[in-house]
Amino acid sequence: MRIRMKDAISHKINIALSSLTNPVFAIVTAFIMGGVIVALTGGNPFQAYRVLLTGAFGSFSSLSRTIRFTLPIIMLGFSFGISERSGYFNIGQEGQMYAGAMAIVFVQYIFGDTPRIVLIILMACAGILASGLISYVPALLKLKLSTDEVIVSMLLNYIMVLLSKYLLLYSPIAELGKSTALSIEVEPGISGQVIFIFAFSIIIIYMITYKSSTWGYQLRLIGKNKDFAELSGINVGKFMLIIAFIAGAFSGISVFGEVLGVYHRVYNGFASNLGFYGMTAALIGGDSVFGLIAGALILGALQSGSISLATMTNTQSEIVLVVQGFVMLFSTIKIFKHFSCFDKKKELKKKR
Repeated sequence: MRIRMKDAISHKINIALSSLTNPVFAIVTAFIMGGVIVALTGGNPFQAYRVLLTGAFGSFSSLSRTIRFTLPIIMLGFSFGISERSGYFNIGQEGQMYAGAMAIVFVQYIFGDTPRIVLIILMACAGILASGLISYVPALLKLKLSTDEVIVSMLLNYIMVLLSKYLLLYSPIAELGKSTALSIEVEPGISGQVIFIFAFSIIIIYMITYKSSTWGYQLRLIGKNKDFAELSGINVGKFMLIIAFIAGAFSGISVFGEVLGVYHRVYNGFASNLGFYGMTAALIGGDSVFGLIAGALILGALQSGSISLATMTNTQSEIVLVVQGFVMLFSTIKIFKHFSCFDKKKELKKKR
């Protein structure tokens, strides 16, 4: 009995260590590789990273800017993370964001004279619904026609980017843009403090739901063993479709915050690469919500710090994209996968 308990404790420690060492390995390696590239191009990597750190956390305004970049990445990380665990590889966040943004602008065009609070609620609902529906399409096609959701999602990304560009130019909403091409001002705006409270509330609700609800248990069970989940009575296909819509809703929440809380307008290319930042944060975090938030904070800090990089050093701010690319690359490589090699050696010794 003691031996079994000791093995169970050892296995849990191995899992905890692996969930910690994999993201640390990815981040440290990415920064080392980025530093090497800075050095090869004639820059000082220590100076560059010091400026990045100061630019991200050196003052209250810097910290506020870092949080501003981090919050949408967290939402998009939730979007990717819950989809992946349900068996739906969702990389269509960018298209979902453009769909949500167009829905918000059309609500403004149609219901612009309604009271401010009602208009904001309508915008939020429209953005979340449109993003959820766009996310639902690849999952439905995968379930009914066995299509590859990655290909469908990528194609939908292109379609929504081009469609939003067309609508910003030639649809009735283009009249709202007045003299600014490919840009529509969105009113009413929401303060950054309100957006922060709203996003923080969603994060808390998500964490509690993921860890303590039946829905969260089913999601974790499907992520670990889909066949066992089916045998346990969970309709995995139906569950995946529901999760696909919820994942798209998180993309809609992120675009709602970006459009009404930050830019106060929709413009061509506003969501470029944001989906991949969310995916990277989710890959860094793995099964841990805290790990996802930490990954999003690192990516948000890189974006925030890069603003002062080009002005205070001879290193171009594009190096941040290189570091982010390396983080994404190495976060997909599970070097320490539950330290399984040690577990297998122990099992072989017992058998002998």
